[in-house]
Amino acid sequence: MYPHGDMRTALLIAALLLLVFGCRPEDAGEPSPRELEVHQTASGQTFRGREEPLAVVAPSREELEEALGNTVPKEVTEPGGSPGEREATHLAVFWGEKPSGGYSLSVASARLEGERLVVRLRLRRPGPGEIVTQALTYPYAVAVISGVGPEGREVVLTDQEGRRLGWPVRRA
Repeated sequence: MYPHGDMRTALLIAALLLLVFGCRPEDAGEPSPRELEVHQTASGQTFRGREEPLAVVAPSREELEEALGNTVPKEVTEPGGSPGEREATHLAVFWGEKPSGGYSLSVASARLEGERLVVRLRLRRPGPGEIVTQALTYPYAVAVISGVGPEGREVVLTDQEGRRLGWPVRRA
């Protein structure tokens, strides 16, 4: 087999390679994720709306209103004082047509991961046997995410478990 010294040298080199290549930072050039402030401004159910899920992002309330045909609830406001004072992403999320009441969604949190804006939604479905409105409903949520604009960023929607939803995101 191997002489005693050759085996030690091989093990030492293997350990050194493991330390050098196995213990380095994941991606030193990528900034760590940053939690962002979310202002939940409106959510609810309408009795008419989009059949399919959709998210719309805009840098201002005005652009969001224009993209949605002036249907943004009045509760949506600019973050912190006068309009344009802080960079923000205005977000409207529509869950699509649901067969009854009892469905709701809200914007739970948002974080910036490099150039990606990850928005976590809280989706609620009615429980078994729960008494709900027997009508088609269209759950929605509107929020303002402070500290980052939507320009040049990928916007990713996840559910409360962190699973990517794959809903289309339209820019205003």
